[in-house]
Order: sequence, then C-alpha cells, then structure tokens
Amino acid sequence: MILSMGMGDDIMFLGEAERIHEQTGKSIRPVAGSGWSPFFKGIPWLKKDGEISVNARDTREKSDIHVDYYEDRRERNRIVWRDYQPKPFRVKLTHEEVDYAHIALHNRGVKGRFFIINPDYKSSFFGNNKNWGFDKYQELANRLSDHVQMVRILPGGQYKEPKLKNVVNIKSEDVRKSVAIMSFASYAVGYDGFTNHIMGGYGIPMVVICGGLVNGKDTVGYRTGTYINYEHPQTPCGATVDCSHCNEANEAITVDMVYEKCLELL
Repeated sequence: MILSMGMGDDIMFLGEAERIHEQTGKSIRPVAGSGWSPFFKGIPWLKKDGEISVNARDTREKSDIHVDYYEDRRERNRIVWRDYQPKPFRVKLTHEEVDYAHIALHNRGVKGRFFIINPDYKSSFFGNNKNWGFDKYQELANRLSDHVQMVRILPGGQYKEPKLKNVVNIKSEDVRKSVAIMSFASYAVGYDGFTNHIMGGYGIPMVVICGGLVNGKDTVGYRTGTYINYEHPQTPCGATVDCSHCNEANEAITVDMVYEKCLELL
C-alpha cells in the first residue's frame, strides 16, 4: 500500500537517496513515491532509469534498497511509528529561485534575522490531529514579534487559514520558491511536517509542535529541532481519524510553553 504522504516525505527520501549515492557512486531511481517530485529537479544522480532503486515511501513494492522510513505496520485508523531519524537534505535551489526569495523578502521589508511561523497543517491524512489552534499561533506571533521579525508563507491550495497579524504574510503557491524564502530564515516554529524537513536540511533551528500524534524526537527528529510533545502513554498515537488523545495533547501545550522555547532560540 502506498501511503498518501506529502512532500516532506520526498525530502526524507532524498536524504536517504543522497546517502546511498555517496556510498555507492551510482544513480538512484525512486520507487513508489508521489511521482517526479519538484524537489527532484537539479539532482544529476536521481534518474527515472537509475542504477539502484530505492523506495520513496515505506511500501512493500520491490526495490534494490528498502529504507524503513516511518512506520512499522499500519493498523486500522492509526500508524505505528518506528524510531527513525531522517537524514537532512538541503534542497538544490536555482540561482533564480534564491534571487526571487531575496527580492520577495527585501520588498516586504524583511532584513536580517527572522522567524518563520507555520500555522498551516495538512488535514487530508491525519485529520485535525495536528491542529494546535490558529488563535494560539496568533497569540504566539503577537508576543514573538516584539523580539524578532515574523514571516509566514501562505501556501494556498487546501490551506484556508487567514493571514496572521504582526507577521509578514507572503503568498506563494510555488513550493520551490517557498523553500527559497525559508532558506533565508534564522529560526522557525510550526508543526511536524514539510517545514520541519526543510529546516532540518538547512540546519535552521525550529520549535516543532507535535502534540500527541508523533514523538518528534524519536520519529521525525532533526538535531536542530526542539520538539514539544504531550507526555502520555498513548503518545505517539499515529491516529488518522479524529482522536480525543490528540485533542487533549494540543490543549495541554500552551502558548507559554512554545513561546519560552522560541525565546531560547533567540
């Protein structure tokens, strides 16, 4: 079964694929991913007819090398997580994409260090179980903006949350340009997911709000991340339907807790 995971998983695959390429010197062919990802652009050793096939998702489809990414098995309505530390992957941006990001930030008055804040979560797979609460993000932004510039990338598409106040909101539906903007950040705060993988690849410190769905330190952790989990026997529960434990976890994580962790980065 191919799980309907997102572009964060493409980044996780690329970290492993790069490691295998460096060890073997051979080109890599992705198997069972989400198609030819926009992040595969500009990588000469990644080919549709590559010499070594590597699974781009944790599936049973045959490949030369199988990487145990994120699940041991799947039960009804939940994923059973495996302890796994992703290999950081730095997205290969073009000069044009970097220039675009530099100009976009400059035109909006963003200079020097800034904090990426990401209140947007994908609800198509884990439902609302990641949802810490938009109002909490707004309060966090209000407080952090007294110390540092805040930038939020509005991704469009399925993400419908309004603009944050006291934040520079930049609309970008081109995911590579979004990454280019992120690459200029000094710090980040948001959910486990795509932003976490991007920040991990660039070595940018991030406060990651995991709630009860995952145990970020053990299952999706990067060394530059600070992971806030709900300490409970059921964590990480991996629920793919609305879950009272995850709701309780998100309620238990306060703005004060996240704010203090962000101040530690500053």
